[in-house]
Amino acid sequence: MGQQKTSPTNPDFFFSQPKSRQHVIALLILFLVPFLLFTATTIGGKEFQRHDITQWRAGAESVIEYRETYDKEPLWVNNMFGGMPSFVVSTKKQVPHLDNLASLFQNIYPAFQYWVLLSGMYFLLILMDFRTLSAVFGSLMYGLTAYFPIIISAGHTSKFVALAFAPWVIAGYWLFTRKEKKLPGLLLFCVALALEIRAGHPQITYYFFYLIGFLWIFDSWKAYSENHIKSWAKVTGLLAIGTIIGLLGHAQSLLTLQEYAAYSIRGGSALQGSTGLDAGYAFAWSQGIMETWTFFVPDLFGGASPEYWGNKSFTSGPHYIGALALPLILIALFRQKSKIMYVFFGAGTLGIIFAWGENFAFFNQFAFDYIPYFAKFRVPETWLAFTAFCYSVVAVYGLEWLADFITQKKKPELKSLYIPFGLSGAVILLLFIQVNSMDFTRSGEVENIARQIAQQNQVSPQNPQVVERARSYVNSEMAPEREDKAKGDLLRLALILVLASGLIYLMFTKRVALGWGMIGLALIALFEMLNVDNRYIPENVIVAANVDPEQTLESQRRDIDTYIQENIAENSSYPYRVFPLLDNLYSNATPSYFYPSLGGYTGAKLSIVQDVMYGGGPLDVQSPKFNPELLSLLNVKYLTYQEGLPLRGFEPVFRGDRGVVYENQNVLPKAFFVDSMIIADDPKEAFAYLNPGEVDFSQTAIVETQDQITTAADTASSVEVTNYTGPEISLSLSRSEPGFLVLSEIFYPAGWKAELNGEEIPIYKTNYLLRGIQIPAGEHELELRFDPQSFRVGVALTWFSLIAQLLIAGLWGFTWLKNRKSGGS
Repeated sequence: MGQQKTSPTNPDFFFSQPKSRQHVIALLILFLVPFLLFTATTIGGKEFQRHDITQWRAGAESVIEYRETYDKEPLWVNNMFGGMPSFVVSTKKQVPHLDNLASLFQNIYPAFQYWVLLSGMYFLLILMDFRTLSAVFGSLMYGLTAYFPIIISAGHTSKFVALAFAPWVIAGYWLFTRKEKKLPGLLLFCVALALEIRAGHPQITYYFFYLIGFLWIFDSWKAYSENHIKSWAKVTGLLAIGTIIGLLGHAQSLLTLQEYAAYSIRGGSALQGSTGLDAGYAFAWSQGIMETWTFFVPDLFGGASPEYWGNKSFTSGPHYIGALALPLILIALFRQKSKIMYVFFGAGTLGIIFAWGENFAFFNQFAFDYIPYFAKFRVPETWLAFTAFCYSVVAVYGLEWLADFITQKKKPELKSLYIPFGLSGAVILLLFIQVNSMDFTRSGEVENIARQIAQQNQVSPQNPQVVERARSYVNSEMAPEREDKAKGDLLRLALILVLASGLIYLMFTKRVALGWGMIGLALIALFEMLNVDNRYIPENVIVAANVDPEQTLESQRRDIDTYIQENIAENSSYPYRVFPLLDNLYSNATPSYFYPSLGGYTGAKLSIVQDVMYGGGPLDVQSPKFNPELLSLLNVKYLTYQEGLPLRGFEPVFRGDRGVVYENQNVLPKAFFVDSMIIADDPKEAFAYLNPGEVDFSQTAIVETQDQITTAADTASSVEVTNYTGPEISLSLSRSEPGFLVLSEIFYPAGWKAELNGEEIPIYKTNYLLRGIQIPAGEHELELRFDPQSFRVGVALTWFSLIAQLLIAGLWGFTWLKNRKSGGS
């Protein structure tokens, strides 16, 4: 498989060019593609209004405000979920790297990130000895996967950046393990892996380590069969060192996230006795098995919601990889003899099986229970982004075989293509048959529409006329439209395959030169994939340039937000919290932009917060065990809702245009002494006391400890919060006898330190999710600060990684200059 393989009797304009010129032309094409896909943002003066970025900005408000005020990292978010570490929200990188330079190009997002992705894929495929135009085709297939515009529009920036760096990581592995000179490959692997980690999406990085593992197993088997074990052992040792250096390139994040994971929902729940995500939660958004065909027929299941009717609760679109992927993958499987091609195919197919999640429960439950870190991640469908990469490489193997076959010395015979193209046609035919047998309705869809009709007409949703009307609407309006979309895409697939077959025939008969033919195939892939990608870029996400997230959030400000913001810290040295019941409480960070909230938006909450606020916990407003007394304990002064809040102790204090602000008449202070304690033996016992009527939290604390601690009523005691920033809290205390102090701050043992008069004292887990401290008699100054050692150690190790990378680069440069002076290559 060589770069310049063409028939000597049939040179063409492209492959007769010098290799350097071919690369320039190829990279220019890949450079221009993002302009075609995102003309509105590259030359149209527009930009993406990304929902998740706006939500991130709202949740990061307290972090950003602290940075601007104190010029250092707080490491603690105090405006969401009552408080949490900032590691999964916003932590500024303390060590510079190449991604700092990339930030200079943020104004042309996502074009710059696309250039990183496309050039990385191209470089990898060139390293694999594919023709230039084959590499262009494979880069386009991976880069134009429909999933990319979907996650870009949603604001999943870290995921997109991680997927953009992934080809560079694999290229580093390939260069290091397959080239005689090791330093360039080792350097590329270290740098690319560090940047991949710094992208901040461990789930994507985890996926691509599977591919590296499979490649290493294949290479180990090959070294064993060829009796090169010793040399391969040295390569493996250096690869391990390179992996460590690369991973430490963002140890600042890795160590803190690893530490945080044990206390987050990714580390399980003490109530459930689990060490990872709940399986039901983790397997949400599992890909339907039949739905896998959307790789080639994007709207087979309706495309994006609300037209989507597959197994998932909703979706923004499929993982479409192009119509030409189908025949090219089949050509690779039936004609290509490369063994390593099956590594990519096997890894990609495993990704599909993992993506099926609960729909292939026997296999995936085993993986969830036994494969390391598998249970830390959710949304199995995300695996398909990894599959798209692997299958794009397989498709390039098919295209390369096709080019080799056309340019062979003896006359090629079309019958060699009968099986792959025949199977492609059979797939289309079988899907047409399948489509004709589908009912194109979702489970529970009729019932949902019946409820909407019943609500509008104030009748029962079980009313036979209402049910019949809902069923008629689904069958006459929704199902036919879905069927038309599916059949339309199948017809589109067939037409593209006919067009590609015609072009391939012209290449076989030498009426079209190889270069022109491969460019033609690339153009077919380019325009048909661009056409599909544009389906999943909502018009409302393209806004005028310079509309930053702060402006978007300010545009959502309500008069009730302003009222709360102006009164949240009245007569207090700290801001109280808000329970934004008017909003989507636990899936919306927007209120957190204006004031500290018990709600928010993050995929990695603390497990103790998840236990209390979700899934029937005592702060789940849908739960019959909802306990409003916990709002007082958690320092909630205001609650937002509509008129007529049915909660005692909450009085309306402001009626706005879009809601009412209620004030909690029984709110407890940020810190207070209790008269008595209940010692709980385990978390389950402590959690049980959070149910309504069990405890008066103003008088009694539930403490999980084996230490001997005491408290008693003390009318002479006093507590004053003298300073509150979130990551630092100062209090002046007075006790006539020993007592127990409860702080309305979320308990997190990995980094919070308490010093009483300068001496460190323990912090106890109190009331299941808060902090408590034993205070002796006397006058005291209590200081609490968040200072995790894992962060400081991580920053030091990140500097070590950067220095190691610079040393490798220096050694490579020195060796290159030395060889050049001595006349070496």
